[in-house]
Amino acid sequence: MDSINGRARIDYTRDTLFGPLAKQAECQVSLQHAPGWLVLKVFQPLPDDLHDAQTVVFALEGRRTSGVVKDRQRLPDHSLRLELERQ
Repeated sequence: MDSINGRARIDYTRDTLFGPLAKQAECQVSLQHAPGWLVLKVFQPLPDDLHDAQTVVFALEGRRTSGVVKDRQRLPDHSLRLELERQ
């Protein structure tokens, strides 16, 4: 499994009572990928509502990647682990 670390711009959507809400943030991340899925670990400081994201698009090392959030977990170090299915 390959791993990439760096600063990434993250565009994400959240479902709200009024429909999808698009947001963005720039965060320090670690990305692990294997065929068909990704694990994106987002470090502090991170947006309060990122854990509610439904879809994520991020740019890291000049490459844009998108995925649907299949699982999310807050970790003891206050980072956020997102398991993504590639789109």
